[in-house]
Amino acid sequence: MTSINHFKQNRPVHVARRDAYFEAAVDALKKGAHPSNAVLEEACYTEVLFLLRVARLHARFSVRSPDVSEADEQFARFVDLLTGSVKAILSMLDLRKLILKDRSFSFLGSNQATIGLQAEEYQRRAIELVQALLSTLALAEDSFASLKQENAASLDEGGRKRYSRAQAHVAELMERDQHRYAIAPSLGRIQLD
Repeated sequence: MTSINHFKQNRPVHVARRDAYFEAAVDALKKGAHPSNAVLEEACYTEVLFLLRVARLHARFSVRSPDVSEADEQFARFVDLLTGSVKAILSMLDLRKLILKDRSFSFLGSNQATIGLQAEEYQRRAIELVQALLSTLALAEDSFASLKQENAASLDEGGRKRYSRAQAHVAELMERDQHRYAIAPSLGRIQLD
C-alpha cells in the first residue's frame, strides 16, 4: 500500500483558497485605502491581516508537495512580506490610538498640541506604509495573473474541478460573511522546506 501525500492530493484546494483569500485581501485593502480617508480604519486592516494570514497558510500548504514551481514558492514569501507590511500599518495605528487615549506623552511634560502632532505623525507613517503596499501590489498584478494561469495549466481535469469548487465555496462563505475562523498558532510556524 502506498502512502498518500496529503499536500499533493489537496494542492488544488490549497491553491484555490490561497488565491481567493489573497484576492479578497487585495480588494479589501484597495477599498480601505481610498485617498479620501484622512484617518485609516483599524478594522479594515485587521480584516486584511486575517485574509493574508489565511492566504499565507494555504500558500505554505500548497508548496509542500513535490513538483512545485519556483513562482509558487516566491509567491508564498511575497504573501509573508505583505502580512508583515499590514502588521506594520496596524502597529502605527495602535501607537496613534495609544497616544491619544492614554496621554502617554504627558509623562514627558508634553502639552495637547505636541500629543496631537505625535499622533498625526503615526497616522502619516501608516498612510505611507499603505501607499507603499498598494504600489507593491500594483507591481505584482501581472505576476499573480501569470501564476494563476501556470497553476491552472499544471492541474489535471479533476484538479481544475476541485480548484473551481474550492474557489466557489470561499466566495460563498465571504458573501455570507462566514469566512473567518481561528488559525491555530502552530500553523503559523510551518516552515517552507
